[in-house]
Amino acid sequence: MTPRSQQIQQVHKMLGQLFIFVFLISTSHSCLLSGEKVKETLVPNGEPFFVRCPLEPPVFDNSYNITWFINGSNTEISTDLQARIHQASNHLKFYPARLEDSGFYLCVYRGANGCWQEVLEVNVFQNDNGLCYKDEALYSYVLLSEKSLLIECPDVTDYVDPATARFHWFKECEPLNMTTDKYLIIKQLLSITNVIPQDNGKYTCVTSFIHNGTNYNISRSITNTIRELPLIVKPNILYPTDNFIEAELGTSVTVTCEALLSRNLILTWRYNESFISDYFDDGRVIDEIQYEAVKDGQKVACQNITFSIVKEEDYGLRFYCSADNNLAYSQAFFILKRPGPNLQGLLIAVFVTAAFLIMTTIIIIKFFKVDIVLWYRSSCFSHPRQNDGKLYDAYIMYPKNAIGNCAYDMDLFVLKLLPEVLEKQCTYQLFILGRDDLPGQAITDLVDEAISQSRRLIIVLGQVFNESNLGVDFEQKIAMYDALIRNEIKVILIEMEKITDCTFMPESIKYIRQKQGVVRWKGTFTEASLSPNTRFWKNIRYRMPPAPRHSDKDLDYIRTENL
Repeated sequence: MTPRSQQIQQVHKMLGQLFIFVFLISTSHSCLLSGEKVKETLVPNGEPFFVRCPLEPPVFDNSYNITWFINGSNTEISTDLQARIHQASNHLKFYPARLEDSGFYLCVYRGANGCWQEVLEVNVFQNDNGLCYKDEALYSYVLLSEKSLLIECPDVTDYVDPATARFHWFKECEPLNMTTDKYLIIKQLLSITNVIPQDNGKYTCVTSFIHNGTNYNISRSITNTIRELPLIVKPNILYPTDNFIEAELGTSVTVTCEALLSRNLILTWRYNESFISDYFDDGRVIDEIQYEAVKDGQKVACQNITFSIVKEEDYGLRFYCSADNNLAYSQAFFILKRPGPNLQGLLIAVFVTAAFLIMTTIIIIKFFKVDIVLWYRSSCFSHPRQNDGKLYDAYIMYPKNAIGNCAYDMDLFVLKLLPEVLEKQCTYQLFILGRDDLPGQAITDLVDEAISQSRRLIIVLGQVFNESNLGVDFEQKIAMYDALIRNEIKVILIEMEKITDCTFMPESIKYIRQKQGVVRWKGTFTEASLSPNTRFWKNIRYRMPPAPRHSDKDLDYIRTENL
């Protein structure tokens, strides 16, 4: 609306008020003015319209009379039902209304309790150019967005019976497509399904009305605004979240209900649908005044419940914190329980003991691994060795080209100590080239077969490796082939003395020595060195397969067969 139009409208209102004043002075009905604001009634041009007098008679007054006047005239409006404008009880009826009917009308009530008068303004309007409605005369509906909506054709029940009348609906002055399932007419109602934002707009309903044989149209135009349903945010209770809270018997406990602060939020503590203060009337349990706080950067509403003394009957009860913001409601509860036993000390002792046992076990295994394995093999828990088809427990390979004292010590160790301890005392079966071969046998085939029939390969190292290869070169090649290439035999390296210079040592021996280490002989050729329980012989027995459990008679038989 332009400023010029606003000024014209203000002038029109001032003139209207002045006219009402003059109109009331000019009429001498000796009646009191009701004091209500002048009501403007918009009436469509060319359509019948009823104007209701706002002065309603009391229920007990059966002798009242309502009279209508127009434009300051003292002459009553006609009561002839055939007249285009006539009065009927408390209605002023137009058949039909015309533009020149616009003006001020006066309804006068006379009854048992006095005389009252009311001024009404009737404004007969013409529809806007090219439209079936006038913006200022639109009925306004604001509906919440749902799957379906109902729009009512307003103020028609005084004219027609909705049950029998036929209604036609338009949107933006265009007929609605009633062949679809989207629209359905139910009496004076228009049902819209599958509502979408495009269903906003201006709707017009039209029905027929017959008076004195003349057919009239009655139309009402509605502006329909669909709004989204307001977002209902449920109060968010932050605490209590745990259902159980520990409390000692006879102590004082305070529990705080915390909820994110929102508009109109009210917190209350309840028990058994009753307020705390109503249920515990002895004052032992009280709920304090709600207050606000900041927690983790968020504003929260808080309310405390305090047990001055926790009693036995408090355990197991549910105490509810209720949060209500007038739109939604939520609650959380807690239950008092006795504190459980303090297991912290016990758990620490268990963990320390477990750690100590683990460390002790690791140390024992590290330093006593050899003794543990040997004890297990000799115990009744070990399984007897399965028959793998091999004849020998170990093949002994040693340098045979040693000279001087080295040769004597080497032969003494290989031909006396090894058989004495491993064969006689530990029941192993050894193959030593030069001792267990028969004259005339092909050495190469014999070595190959003996190594393939052995479970271990024992290589005795001496300083001779620093100067030349093994005494029998093919023996070394066959043994290294089985150990490294075919991976069919495990190797045990024994050093007669510490070897410092490995320059001339074969690469295969170097590899095995670096990969799995050696067992170094540190003893002397005495009676004590023949004990299988010395550290040296334990290391050898640990690397050997489990010893067979033979009696002395069986050992003699085995030796005799091999010879």
